[in-house]
Amino acid sequence: MKVACVLITHLRAKAELQRRPHLKDQPVLIADRGRSRPLVVDHFPKAVAVSAGMSLEESLSRQAGALVLEADEPHYRRVFQQAVSALQGVGDRVEEAGLGAAYVAMDGLEALYGGDEMLARALLDALPQTLLPRVGVGHGKFPALVAARNSEPLGLTKVPADAAAFLSSRSAGLLPVSEDTISALRRFGLHTLGQVAAMDQNMLIDQFGPEGGWAWMLANGRDERHLTPLKHQETVTEQTSLPFSSTSLEMLLVAVDTLLRRAYARPAMRGRYAGRITLECPVYGTAPWEKTINFRTGIGQWEKASFIVRSQLEAEPPEVPIDGLSLTLSNFTGESGSQLGLLPDVREKRLGWLAETERWLQSKTTGTPALYRVIQVAPWHPAPEMRAVQAPLEPSGGVIRPLMSPEPVEVREDGNRQPEAVRQREQWRRVSRIAERWSFDLWWLPKPLTRTYYRVEREDGGQVTLFLDQHSSCWYQQGR
Repeated sequence: MKVACVLITHLRAKAELQRRPHLKDQPVLIADRGRSRPLVVDHFPKAVAVSAGMSLEESLSRQAGALVLEADEPHYRRVFQQAVSALQGVGDRVEEAGLGAAYVAMDGLEALYGGDEMLARALLDALPQTLLPRVGVGHGKFPALVAARNSEPLGLTKVPADAAAFLSSRSAGLLPVSEDTISALRRFGLHTLGQVAAMDQNMLIDQFGPEGGWAWMLANGRDERHLTPLKHQETVTEQTSLPFSSTSLEMLLVAVDTLLRRAYARPAMRGRYAGRITLECPVYGTAPWEKTINFRTGIGQWEKASFIVRSQLEAEPPEVPIDGLSLTLSNFTGESGSQLGLLPDVREKRLGWLAETERWLQSKTTGTPALYRVIQVAPWHPAPEMRAVQAPLEPSGGVIRPLMSPEPVEVREDGNRQPEAVRQREQWRRVSRIAERWSFDLWWLPKPLTRTYYRVEREDGGQVTLFLDQHSSCWYQQGR
């Protein structure tokens, strides 16, 4: 069986570079602290003094000035799943082989794509070029994997007719056997696949059991394992960023409802019922918060999904500030195990009327959202812009935005750094009186807020609320 192995080396590092491109020239380590001894699981190209599997302590001693990122395994799996789904668009028989590696059955596809090289190019083109995938082609999984490891990024290597000769100079550490067997082979002086292949198979079986015979067959280029194709997993994903980091449960619920309405409004969801919802929130400085909710019966309405999700989140809310949300629907079915009531709900009718009004207004303007819902998310918050947000009425339009957003303003200060005059509409207006002054220091937030507020009266009788940001030493006007 002819197989293509698609290999993405250092997938974790490449996935992090996709969302943190500003760190590309830094020596960055990706560490898994969820073990008794923290280990480095990957690293950026500039971290040349370390390798995956080293302890974090040893790596930091070897790589001066290294930055450490917490391993985000759910994100890495998601990046790889997207890559696998893309490969399934080229060939229908795709098998995962661990994070970053996948096998594609080529039999029957060469004629469709015009040969091995054209098929390999189609596989490479299906993936983001930033992942720098590489392809190996051979008869059997193991020869194809070794060929992929021998390929250049975005390149192809084909195993020649004499597979054993091609493999002979490669390391015996590539064999898919236990670490104990690899160590034992090296103790016997068998460091290359050619040396393993030159041994008597029965001797290897006597010494290492079934793994010895299996290693001998692979080293000779014989791999008769069948490819086990994955089932195509269809998903619908929506994501949004929040206007600010917040621990407010109400803010999270607003984002959930917004994304549920978008997801269920997609044409692909017509007549479909989701059996699972996965939520993920990025968290500053650590691994993201993730929650999966399985429904007992498929759900085809965003309102019903929202009720269940709300119940789960109210019982187990995230306990860290979040600044974004990704929502994925999966496990689709074509029917539901429950039926909605036949009598229309008054609230639903009212929302439907408002939605129709919104669409009519958009058709008469530029298509931008015209109607928003104002929702209190943290009325207790000392920063006014974090107390409420406005969410678009139509699921396809706009983003969640804060109210009362501060705007930079020019202020003249007196000797005590208090406002003496403020520039508005290209004119300087003197401050006649400071009516009120207060301050707060939220030093524990991921982005600390330390402000001193002044409610002032201008000489023309108008009032304005100003604040001095103590971190940037800049002045702002709070809303209009």
